[in-house]
Amino acid sequence: MIRIAITLFLFSKIAQAEDLTVRMRTRGVRVLVGQGVDVFVDVPARDRRPKLELPTLRDARMWPVEESFRPMGMSAIGETVASDNVFSTRLRLVATAPGRLDVPPVAARLDERSGRSAPLRLTAENPPVAGRPPGFLGGVGDFDAWAEVEPAQARVGQEVTYRIRIEGPGAWGMTTRPGLDRLRALAVEPRVEDRPDETTDEPPERAFVYRVRPMKPGEVVLPPVSIAAFDPRIGRYITRATNGVPLKVVAVPAFDAGGLDYHPPSPGISPWRLAAVVGLIVGVLAVLGLVAFRRRVAKWLRRRLVGGRGARRYAGEAARRFHKSDGSGDDPAQAAIDALIEYARLGVGRPPGALTPEEAGAAVAGASGSDELGRRAAGLAARCDRVLFAARGPDGGRDESDRLRRDAQELFEALGRGGGRGRGWRVSGRRTNAW
Repeated sequence: MIRIAITLFLFSKIAQAEDLTVRMRTRGVRVLVGQGVDVFVDVPARDRRPKLELPTLRDARMWPVEESFRPMGMSAIGETVASDNVFSTRLRLVATAPGRLDVPPVAARLDERSGRSAPLRLTAENPPVAGRPPGFLGGVGDFDAWAEVEPAQARVGQEVTYRIRIEGPGAWGMTTRPGLDRLRALAVEPRVEDRPDETTDEPPERAFVYRVRPMKPGEVVLPPVSIAAFDPRIGRYITRATNGVPLKVVAVPAFDAGGLDYHPPSPGISPWRLAAVVGLIVGVLAVLGLVAFRRRVAKWLRRRLVGGRGARRYAGEAARRFHKSDGSGDDPAQAAIDALIEYARLGVGRPPGALTPEEAGAAVAGASGSDELGRRAAGLAARCDRVLFAARGPDGGRDESDRLRRDAQELFEALGRGGGRGRGWRVSGRRTNAW
């Protein structure tokens, strides 16, 4: 009896550990690079779906898309009825490089049971070269394309976000960015910087994102961009053009005292009443002017005594950071712009934000009392803008980065010593500038 019980126990364990049958299939063995193809994984089971473990692919991407099942039959033991089902999972596979594509087995697991499919061997080919238009970005399949900009109105020097959106199967393989030569040639002199793509696998979507900074005022239309993809259904390339996007760039208006309109008093007013009104207005304005003058003097003294020391202290720390930098850390152009923004905030109370070369020169000259240092700061900011927003060479602009780091160090060393010779007068034995 003991031997029989042991035999039954071992038999039940063997039945529980029975391997699952896993089948992986696809339509055809030849695919195009960038084309999305369906791969199906079928696993027969009872009433629960097995868990799949997808392999890691070298020259392709694969992700699950849809799950379904279909009944195969039913069996009854006493009053218990059980049904057999085939659980199917649809996967999407996109090849990223040409050549032989080996898809490793897919593993399935359900409690103690497990199984693996046979591997798939596919051949990936590039889309045909014949008839390929210049706007081909690597996509295979139909797609729609359009463009948008946010905000649609900006000031000179303000950054806007420009997106080229792609929807449809062609978006899976579009890994090459479109050319924007026509946009860079606009009259507002935009500086264009690439930002990371925004992608979604299901439904297929891709957005090429750019940061655009116009440097001159005007009303322009960001020109349409032609984008092409290969359509395997018709066996030829198709081209879509995005819409043109209007952009208005305005300059910050300067104060014009001549634009003020002073109306003469009504001819019917009494001279004595007019004199009383004028005297009252003059008295009120005198009191307000005195209060404003006192506040301005107090603000100026506080900025000179507190803000000046803070700005010089920060300049000394910035100079030491540039001296210790070996080029392996942050971009020296961005670091110099950030340091000028912080120095302007501490020295003249300028709010943080994008800093043009003219603003950098005015802030440094006002905080240090040196027109020469202001001109050096403006030149440094202009060179940083060219490095940040212009296309770099294969060496990444290493020589220019080193020169920027040295020039920034020398400028902030001079600012840390208290500025240089320039306009201003002495207050309590120290030379300073007018507020």
